[in-house]
Amino acid sequence: MNIIYVQSYPVYHDLIDEHEFVELANRDKWMPALTSQRGYPSELWAGGNQAMETEWQYDNLPAVPVRIFKTDQTDANIGKHTSRALVNAASESGADLFVINGVDGGIGVQLVREVLIPKRIPYAIVIAGEWYHPIVKHAKAILYETEYQRRQLTRRTIRFWRTVVPEKKMIHLPKSVDTRHFAPDPEIEKTHDIIAAGRLISNYKNYQALFELSRKRKVGVIGGGPLLPQFRRKYPEITWFGPVIYSELPTYLNKGKVFFHSGYLEHYPRTISEAAACGVPPVAFGDIIQSDVIPEKIGLRVKKNEFVNKISELLENPEELQRKSAAARAHAEKNLHHLSSLPAIREMISRVHSSRNASG
Repeated sequence: MNIIYVQSYPVYHDLIDEHEFVELANRDKWMPALTSQRGYPSELWAGGNQAMETEWQYDNLPAVPVRIFKTDQTDANIGKHTSRALVNAASESGADLFVINGVDGGIGVQLVREVLIPKRIPYAIVIAGEWYHPIVKHAKAILYETEYQRRQLTRRTIRFWRTVVPEKKMIHLPKSVDTRHFAPDPEIEKTHDIIAAGRLISNYKNYQALFELSRKRKVGVIGGGPLLPQFRRKYPEITWFGPVIYSELPTYLNKGKVFFHSGYLEHYPRTISEAAACGVPPVAFGDIIQSDVIPEKIGLRVKKNEFVNKISELLENPEELQRKSAAARAHAEKNLHHLSSLPAIREMISRVHSSRNASG
């Protein structure tokens, strides 16, 4: 069985180019590598500004062929970008299974609608940001990261047009992080009380929470975007680090005593895991981030009317801060390492095999 993993969003969605995308060590590449190690040849496909074919390898895992196809659009709505070249290649690939990473990107949706459903090619879906799309009902397996996603997909709602996903299709997929790259560094000075990260674009983060914190605490923000010049002028008390390349990201995370995810749009941003792996206790709003993402022992889940005080209390308690730091690192090493996807991959392949045998 040949398997192709496909990124639903183009690589430039994360403000990186094709070369930086290939250099990243993350779950997107570990999954096809681990799949190949199991004896199922796998590739990773994505869309980008230019076409590219290369390989990616991590440790002793099999090398992963990486193909990047040129996308068709140049408009601002990146979530709708598609790639005719990728769709054509998929139609001729002869792959037995496609694994679509995300349902809120145009590339994956186009692929499913134009090739996989018409040709009856099995596919699985990795739930990343948004959890529901009509294409989920035809998937052989749904790989979810959080309990919140599982509940949203498996419960009935007043939205009668939404298909309820059977529990038997659901497979838990842990968030993975390179725990060697993202690690505590005692040589780095804790220059900031709070470190945050994200793209500085409209309606993406709850920036107001960071501005409020900066009145009492030293705040640093990692990330670039169109709002960066404006924020640097308007809020000079915050350290705006700007875009940081992947290789240097742990250095900047380690500058903080705690990591604060201030957003309301993401239920499990990758930087929470990266900060935890660095031993930087993560903090987020509890009505968005659930306890399976930030267990109490590794960080804080705060309310909108108390977050400044709760974060200050933690910062002013060095013993508790150290306990949470050590627990965060231990949690990442135990649950978020690069092999953590393996049980989900085994289960996904098993279910696809069972489905094919039942239909055959």
